[in-house]
Amino acid sequence: MQNIIYRQIDDAIEERIIAWFGDAIVKYDMLPKRDDCYRVAAMCAEQAVGFAAASPAQWPPPLAQYSDVFIHSIEVAEPFRRHGIGRKLITSLEDWARVNGYRQIRAWSSYESPEALHMWYTMGYAMCPATEPIYENGQIKGLNPGYYYAKILNLTPTK
Repeated sequence: MQNIIYRQIDDAIEERIIAWFGDAIVKYDMLPKRDDCYRVAAMCAEQAVGFAAASPAQWPPPLAQYSDVFIHSIEVAEPFRRHGIGRKLITSLEDWARVNGYRQIRAWSSYESPEALHMWYTMGYAMCPATEPIYENGQIKGLNPGYYYAKILNLTPTK
């Protein structure tokens, strides 16, 4: 495997990711660009071969006093999969959330990638089968089966 480095995503790296991954990045808000968001890329030379993004998420009432970190995206280019890049990207998100005092980190993923499901499981995430609605023009057009994931990071959170 070629030398992979991990860097926070700036505008130049974001442009490379959009060129690689396409319009889905914007359509599905996979790389939110806010001050409270943490975005990291796996780079091989100057090419983005993986990325992940997470941000704080406030819980709805009646637990609005709590928040955690939600993983918006984790993607690794096909030729670079199964080499620990996804695991390293998630670990980077976890470290950021832990240092910032969040109690837990969570995500959702479809069932279409069994190797990714196994990765979440072996990284210590609790898993719960779930179905997410697929919306089109404000209407539910289908259901997408998958899993919710969550992992405790700090037993005494500051956020």
